[in-house]
Amino acid sequence: MQGGSAMAEKPVADISIVAPNYNNGRFLTAFIESIVNSTFLPRELILVDDGSTDESMVVLEKFSYLEYLRVIRLPENRGMPAALNAGVECAAAKYIMRADPDDTFYPERIECQYQYMEMHPEIDISGCQVQYFQSKTGHNLNISNFPTRHTDIVRSFQNGVNGIQHPTVIARRNVFQAYRYANQTPGEDYDIFSRMARDGHHFANLHEPLYRMRIHPASSTSNITLKSVQYIFSTRDRIWGTQSTKARIYCYYFYIYFYRQYQLKTNILSRHLFLLLAGIVFPARIIKRFTVR
Repeated sequence: MQGGSAMAEKPVADISIVAPNYNNGRFLTAFIESIVNSTFLPRELILVDDGSTDESMVVLEKFSYLEYLRVIRLPENRGMPAALNAGVECAAAKYIMRADPDDTFYPERIECQYQYMEMHPEIDISGCQVQYFQSKTGHNLNISNFPTRHTDIVRSFQNGVNGIQHPTVIARRNVFQAYRYANQTPGEDYDIFSRMARDGHHFANLHEPLYRMRIHPASSTSNITLKSVQYIFSTRDRIWGTQSTKARIYCYYFYIYFYRQYQLKTNILSRHLFLLLAGIVFPARIIKRFTVR
């Protein structure tokens, strides 16, 4: 009860956090506690359980005392896009904030992103930088380098690259609920945000890292397939009227594969070998990732 009273004293941001969960029970405690320990609390934490078969529901029951926690349980696994759509559709706050339950928040994330949106009514969707960390060792890796200006973010989407990190997004509810995620993953984020950008909605990214993204073998990016990359570039061509070459598609696929191996490996020599390979197939992306922010 004392913990609940202390939490009640914190400011509440008019935010619905939407997090789809499938068998992330081992990470859920750290995820929810990072929100509980935030400087601002959300109006809602909507956790959509996508037919988990692990201990997820047992873990969530431990947090049933949180008045802002809403659990939507899908009877069977329908995939991340369906879980995301279910969560977005029932969100009631002024803003919808995305998160993944295998990651964690910095304490200031909700406060900083909420206040930024309040002070910038011209921005419809914004994100922040992320601190990548290795799940196996807990060691911090690199910090992301997403563009901060709207024009540069849109240019990234036009080039077939995400201009914003999906789970760092906060968007105005009326904007987010006007769209639906396509039934494709990975790539559902590139698709929905490219359509928003094409339709004239304004983007921004904060310069600060406010989100900790866990790198582990079970994540969707760690298991990305050539078919998924082909989907992203076919989506690019459909939305932006471009013509993606096979060479570009293959280069981007191998870049993602090598770069994720660089993040996953714990051996220093192996890490640098994969980083070198990623740089060979897509040097511009490596330079961008490691240039001074």
